[in-house]
Amino acid sequence: MLIPEIFYSIFTNTCPKCHQGKVFTNPNPYDLAHFDHMEKTCSCCGNVYEKEPGFFYGAMYVSYALMAGWFMVTWLIDSLLFHTDLLYFTIFIGISVLVFAPLTFRVSRILWMNFFTRFDKSYSKLP
Repeated sequence: MLIPEIFYSIFTNTCPKCHQGKVFTNPNPYDLAHFDHMEKTCSCCGNVYEKEPGFFYGAMYVSYALMAGWFMVTWLIDSLLFHTDLLYFTIFIGISVLVFAPLTFRVSRILWMNFFTRFDKSYSKLP
């Protein structure tokens, strides 16, 4: 199944090809000094993460889509249930975007890699 493999790769910070090697060097996305440091290749299967220069520019579009989705869901919940003032809603959205930025950065990069690299059981050591 494609979707569970993608979710597994995203939530475990692992290589999309073998699900063994780590993508980001530091597992904590909120270590702001190192949240964006990535491995060059997978330590288990040798998969090159950045396929070409500028490969992760496409991840910006994924990040934009994730944040737009967050905005729409939040707006829908607010408009149906809470009916807060526009100022409070804007402050909440601004703060939540700042809080989720490191997570969105990582998720969008791993998701972008999963668009181009499929899981291959022959590389995996998992049963």
